[in-house]
Amino acid sequence: MGAVIETVSIEDVYPLVDEFGNDLATRDYSTKANQAYVEELARSMRAKGIPDEMVTLVRDGGIYRIKAGNSRVMAMRKLGTKAFPAIVEDESTEQAVLETVVRTNTKKKYEAVEESRFIRQLSMFGDDEYVSEVSGMEAENVAKVRRAVKVVQDAADDMSLLRLIAIGENADDPEAVEALTNCAEREYLTIAKRFEERRKKGRKASALASELEAMGIPIAESADGYDLVANVNKAAMVPGNLPDGCVAMRHHIPGFFMILKPAADDGQAAEPGQAGQREERDGARAEAEAMAILYAEGTERRRAWLSEQLQAQSLLPALSRLVEKSESRHAPLVKAFLEATGASRLNVGQSEIVLLFESMNDASGRGILDAAGRPRTKACSNYTDLLDAMEADGYEPSEDEQGIYQKAKDHLEAVNE
Repeated sequence: MGAVIETVSIEDVYPLVDEFGNDLATRDYSTKANQAYVEELARSMRAKGIPDEMVTLVRDGGIYRIKAGNSRVMAMRKLGTKAFPAIVEDESTEQAVLETVVRTNTKKKYEAVEESRFIRQLSMFGDDEYVSEVSGMEAENVAKVRRAVKVVQDAADDMSLLRLIAIGENADDPEAVEALTNCAEREYLTIAKRFEERRKKGRKASALASELEAMGIPIAESADGYDLVANVNKAAMVPGNLPDGCVAMRHHIPGFFMILKPAADDGQAAEPGQAGQREERDGARAEAEAMAILYAEGTERRRAWLSEQLQAQSLLPALSRLVEKSESRHAPLVKAFLEATGASRLNVGQSEIVLLFESMNDASGRGILDAAGRPRTKACSNYTDLLDAMEADGYEPSEDEQGIYQKAKDHLEAVNE
């Protein structure tokens, strides 16, 4: 492939297109970011009217196609440049052009969606290893992008590489694919994390089922004729000295198994409704145990986030407003000082935020339900107010925390009807 330096008329220069007339390897110049980039280039070359780095063109009959330098040509057009020196190649291929674009991405800083388009175009010319070698992406991620494009098809045009990788990881889950496809670009990370949490729970539940069976506790499909012993999500939580005949059954809260023992037989026939009452009682207790465990796990997560924010000196306006509204915020001596001086307010300190968090988060660890599975109204109110404030300050609750929040909200709405 020969290359020479020629002075060419800008009127004879056109973008590279594929056989269908679609632009190849060009930025989306309708975006504000790319328009600003062209303006910046134009300012930098205003003195000479041409760029320091020459544009590379491909001869195409009597015209030239841009191999590298679309933005520089756009900037010269803005400046009114009539002709410019360029590197002119006699021939090139779409593949070679795309390789050039992808390899220079670190210097050119393409938009995320543009980078995604270039990688997808490049993938038409080779396997995952080839694209990995050219782009620097891991071959595993290239494969995920391919899987994603197969399931989302044309919707991929508006997605970043990272979003396509997330879809590729969930390509076998239609619900996840739909959620990740229909969400806004800024939301996909949160959604991807949610489905990753589900997958982890599924793997842990499968592992726990195997552990329980290895302990001699078979998995049952029904709780008929059994009484609840415990509801667990770890093998270490299984009580010792279980009676003979115990089984485990999956609970409706993902990741949990109810450990069940044979119901006591006192030789008397059960009265009508007794079995149903026992099942209802055991079900409520099992849910309370599971919710308490999930609440405790969420407490660790919330504490860790709050600790990070406090160490980073982050502004926490929503939590600070909760502190300010607290009737028990000030000790009697502080109240006396405020009354004596007429001071209207004191700045909220970190220790006050921590105190508020611990008091509203329910340090007893029981969560929003009592041991019998009945909602605790004050705990529900505290939890929803606290989570609302934390979310407003940037916290992203897990799916379990969202589930507890919804249960608390439902109870509060029922109480207030």
